[in-house]
Amino acid sequence: MYQRCSARYSPPHYPLIMFPVFIRSPSHSLQVTRELIMTQETRLSDDPQSEDESTLGRLYRQLNRVASLREQMRNHPEDQLDRDRLRQWQADRLGRTHRDLLESERYGPAAEFFLTDLYGPGDCARRDADVMRVMPTAERLLPESGLKVLAQAIELDALSEELDYLMVVALRRSGAIGRLTATAYALAYREVGEPERRAHQITLVTELGMTLDRLARKPFLGTTLKLVSGPAHLAGLGELFSFVERGYRVCHQMGRANEFLETIASRETAIMTALFDGDASVLA
Repeated sequence: MYQRCSARYSPPHYPLIMFPVFIRSPSHSLQVTRELIMTQETRLSDDPQSEDESTLGRLYRQLNRVASLREQMRNHPEDQLDRDRLRQWQADRLGRTHRDLLESERYGPAAEFFLTDLYGPGDCARRDADVMRVMPTAERLLPESGLKVLAQAIELDALSEELDYLMVVALRRSGAIGRLTATAYALAYREVGEPERRAHQITLVTELGMTLDRLARKPFLGTTLKLVSGPAHLAGLGELFSFVERGYRVCHQMGRANEFLETIASRETAIMTALFDGDASVLA
């Protein structure tokens, strides 16, 4: 069984980001909302302990980044509903854009994992809660590469939540959140802007895919994961262990992930560029 030899990790205390409740009044500026989010991110990055760049430090930092927004959504069901409407629309668009990958014998399972497990109308709150609750056990049972997968996935999740937050604000202000169309989406996308963060979102998908690809090619790791599966589930790690295991399995089945990841990244980058240029036809 894989056993980490290092001393038990003591999680740093990071300040919990407090996101504002979704803006409901059209009089509120999207820029004000954006500045609130960026100010709260700065508070997190300015904490001295945020310099911890270990995999576990990164993991805790990203969990804190997303925890407050999860709490806001639990306390305001209408926010969760609008966010899920947006995510379902975006998930449907991803399904259309990458239908050939989803229907591919080789790439289908990996495409399903990346487009559904990583991004969909639900949220990953249970997985995130598992990570925070049992991290010392996870550190002992999961290999370093498995922890890195979780850190990258949660960072991607946090960034997606923040960008979706801004999209919901823009769509509410235009009155389009309840009847979302390609034109309304494209207008909101341009209003929100954030080209650097949009590009980083695509980069994170590629980085996560490459980490899973390396994980899938480690000798005997499949056997190790099988050996650890029982203890991991008994220790309360079932949700997050299954996430790592699914990612490993689909990438192992697919073989080299370079072409798959390059295809997704190039398509999403082209769509991002077109939307910033005002072309909504790429959403068809």
